[in-house]
Amino acid sequence: MPGINLKSPSLGVAVNQLLEQVIDSLCPLCEQRSVNSHLCEVCAGWLQPLPDPCPSCAAPHTLNTQCGRCQQRPPPWQSATVGWVLEGATRFLIHRMKYHRDFASARALARQWWQHQAMHQPSVDALVPVPLHRSKARKRGFNQAEWLADHWARQAGLPVWTGLIKQHPTPPLEGLNRVQRRQALKGVFLIQQPPPKRVAIVDDVLTTGATAAELTRTLKRAGVQQIELWTLARTPLGNL
Repeated sequence: MPGINLKSPSLGVAVNQLLEQVIDSLCPLCEQRSVNSHLCEVCAGWLQPLPDPCPSCAAPHTLNTQCGRCQQRPPPWQSATVGWVLEGATRFLIHRMKYHRDFASARALARQWWQHQAMHQPSVDALVPVPLHRSKARKRGFNQAEWLADHWARQAGLPVWTGLIKQHPTPPLEGLNRVQRRQALKGVFLIQQPPPKRVAIVDDVLTTGATAAELTRTLKRAGVQQIELWTLARTPLGNL
């Protein structure tokens, strides 16, 4: 599509894919022999799925219908696809991926998520990873949202759109309430290229949804018509 900044998997990603096909590894939880760092059957059972989530915000126990909060104040995106509750084994693996660049944990989670979601045909044109500010990207050396977007884009046969940046650093959002997070994130994203019309925002964890909401509003102002949210896990509502 002319004028749209789309990224294809790099040579390094292709080499990693090849290595994954021929090298046995260990289950990243129990460290028993497993092919290509897959979670073994026992450890996969420790990931806690969201029970009957709201299709809009993934709040649990809504019988897969829109929750009362979303009926009163719908989120700016159209739907949220979330794998698990951010507890126990899920939390451990995400933290290993995010803060220790543990690619075995990243691959295991991304594959498990895709196995459960692949039954739903993606209805978007591209995936959009939540960007990090350049100072944070330099410090961490790894953007877990970008890694997940690359992985799922290959599975879905979709491109990754990278035509936006986070132009201002933000304070740590942990411990902030919904209003404080929204204020801290206001105006931080900048569109640099015309975006596709239908996208899925990719991140590792959905907490209050403030980051996804600000990014969604930015994308809509740039002409995006349909936005989905894809994340590995959701923070328990009692922790917000």
